[in-house]
Amino acid sequence: MQVRPKRKAPRWKGAEATQKVPAESYTFSAPVRGWVLNEPLIGVQPGGARILDNWICTTKGARVRGGCVELVNITDPVVGLFGYKSTAERLFAATDAGIFEASAGGASAVTGLTSGDFSSVQFGTAGGDFLYAVNGADDAQLFDGATWRAIDDVSTPYAIIGVPTSDLSQAWSFGSRVWFVEKNTLSAWYLGPGNVSGTATELSLASVFTKGGSLLFGAKWSLDAGDGLDDKCVFVTTEGEVAVYEGTDPGSASTWSRVGLYNMPKPMGKRAFTQAGGDLLIATEGGLIPISAVLKYDMGALEGQAVSRPIAPYWGDKTQRLIAKSWEMVKSSDIGCLVVSQPDPTGAEQNCLMSNLITGSWSRITGWDAQCLAQFEGRTYFGAADGGVYLMDAGGSDNGAIYTASFLGTFEAMGVYGVQKTIRQLRPIFETGSDFEALVSANADYDETLGTPASSAVQSADVWDTATWDTAVWDASAETRVSADWTAAGVTGSVIAPRLQIAFSGAARPSVNLVAIDAQFHIGAMVA
Repeated sequence: MQVRPKRKAPRWKGAEATQKVPAESYTFSAPVRGWVLNEPLIGVQPGGARILDNWICTTKGARVRGGCVELVNITDPVVGLFGYKSTAERLFAATDAGIFEASAGGASAVTGLTSGDFSSVQFGTAGGDFLYAVNGADDAQLFDGATWRAIDDVSTPYAIIGVPTSDLSQAWSFGSRVWFVEKNTLSAWYLGPGNVSGTATELSLASVFTKGGSLLFGAKWSLDAGDGLDDKCVFVTTEGEVAVYEGTDPGSASTWSRVGLYNMPKPMGKRAFTQAGGDLLIATEGGLIPISAVLKYDMGALEGQAVSRPIAPYWGDKTQRLIAKSWEMVKSSDIGCLVVSQPDPTGAEQNCLMSNLITGSWSRITGWDAQCLAQFEGRTYFGAADGGVYLMDAGGSDNGAIYTASFLGTFEAMGVYGVQKTIRQLRPIFETGSDFEALVSANADYDETLGTPASSAVQSADVWDTATWDTAVWDASAETRVSADWTAAGVTGSVIAPRLQIAFSGAARPSVNLVAIDAQFHIGAMVA
């Protein structure tokens, strides 16, 4: 009998080892370009965000904003803030009933008013530094560094003759003179050089402007970011007409001349402008527009020149709904941003905008009822309808309330176009010196809904194997360091946007800077 070798049992296909498919990797940029809403959803450039709330754009990415801390509460709604700076600094808050010194515990300074909608200008003379405040309803108010005085045609030792000061609605300085707008007219008034009182002289612009309306504000446009011979005097009407003049003496044809008459969208209020470098930025219904663009471009092309162009859809919606109160702008040197207030008379929306002074990148700040803005001792403050005057970007809560920093990036194909992909893990990379808990995930296929963030940023580090699913807690340290931990995601789609939410309620201002977000993914949909 022939002996044959023993036959091996067949190897079934199901017993074969499964070959692992290596994960692809991709890095989403931090939102260095800020909040971007005006680009096509397909083929976007990296570095933008579809949602960027309570972040402040930097040159490297974005940092979580600080909270706000109440300096004082005056009970009545604060509708005007203005600072005074001489040998000492003062901060004043105006309500519809009076003026209060916010920097001195809210002490009453002026009573018996009917409006707090003030425009102010500080002006230096041989006799000292003065602050004029006018509201178009009450007599002009003059502060000499120690005392507030109501100014009319018989007040002493200062008086203004020629125009009722209760008709003066806006004030500015140009050519060593104090200037005023007379409400509901096309007239400006000016005092003598170096004076804060005396006879006011009218400059009627009724024959200059052609669209009607009234003069809203005047401003100095300094081409060289200073105070020199190239300064221009700009007059802006409620209808968006702009007259630009140059010279020193409006009463002399040889030293005063009109540069031109221009058109732009309607401005958003008598305080809705600021000097920025060698330009004057004006908040209008068509965007935040530089005056230099008004001189160069046709009305139809101005919106394309707006500094606010990246957030044009949001800006346009706001201007259509929030037109009852004047917007305001201030350059915040401590935050490094231009701050734009957008007060809502109903109180339903409590938002303002910030734009990085270097990059121009935008973000939205929620939870701050910024009715008016001012700088005091190098810090930025806002007045609110609840009577509070608040310091911006301070502490780790909004005066005790939790706030949430939310980021949703732009939707990207991650280098693999036209196919489904499944995000397995995400790794946010932070430079941080704070304890915080982050909700890390992703959205697919242009879904811009956000989940529920973690409840508080004041957390201890996670204990091994007990962490909450889809969240990551980063260790605290007194020094700034880089933190980067992987978090499971499980999101499938053809285009993906990273999502990040962090809630804060601590005492100290958070130190959380987003650098990038790494992703690991597989091509193809997830199989159950």
